[in-house]
Amino acid sequence: MSSIRKRGEKWQARVHRKENKPIVKSFNNKSDALKWARNIESQLDLGTLAPKQTMPRLMPMVDRYVEEVTPLKKGKSQECYRANQFRKTKLADMNIDKITGEVVAQYRDERLKQVSANTVRLELAFLSVVFEQCRKEWGLAVSNPIRQIRMPKPGKPRQRRLEAGEEEALLQACRESRAHYLQTFVILAIETGMRFSELAGLAWENLNLEKGTIYLPDTKNGSPRTVPLSTSAINAIRSQPRSIEAGCFLLSRGAYALHF
Repeated sequence: MSSIRKRGEKWQARVHRKENKPIVKSFNNKSDALKWARNIESQLDLGTLAPKQTMPRLMPMVDRYVEEVTPLKKGKSQECYRANQFRKTKLADMNIDKITGEVVAQYRDERLKQVSANTVRLELAFLSVVFEQCRKEWGLAVSNPIRQIRMPKPGKPRQRRLEAGEEEALLQACRESRAHYLQTFVILAIETGMRFSELAGLAWENLNLEKGTIYLPDTKNGSPRTVPLSTSAINAIRSQPRSIEAGCFLLSRGAYALHF
């Protein structure tokens, strides 16, 4: 059934069926409202007007993504962190079809006042993959609002290098630290340029001190690689006694320590 009523200076047409949510639209005059209502009723009778899909809120979709997709990625800890960041924003409780390019642009501009451009880029990139998952894999008829906005420009690459005396001061601080094997960890980081996660997961079986190499079977980009060791790196490893532990570095009480 349909109803027409005047609300202020507008005429509101309302079409309601038991199986569907009410369809409402306002017009400047009553005749246009009547024509529209008859047309909607006709489409409902013929079955050519499907009820609009009810869209979920953003946060349940983010949680589903973190549960189903994130564990398959190498950067799962970073994605979990960004998911929790979105939980604190006004976007979290919005239906995903209401998150338009304009809404995301406002979010971008507000965040740029709080954090760096690179942080905002990473947050928007995460939001984009969630929308792509909703659109391509979960059958939700939504567009990706991130594609409609301008992304922040990436920051300048870091140029900081250790200056004269800084390396020795750093290693002296490591020797004085309660983390007994921190110095070895830092020397390997300086001499090899390996990522923190690569050093933390280093296994004895992948060390070849005779050839002076470290084999990394599982790296960030998915391809294995072999890292050459300098004399300083080899001496740092050989200076420590070794036990039967498979891992060279294990997390213990907030610090990485060598187990030998």
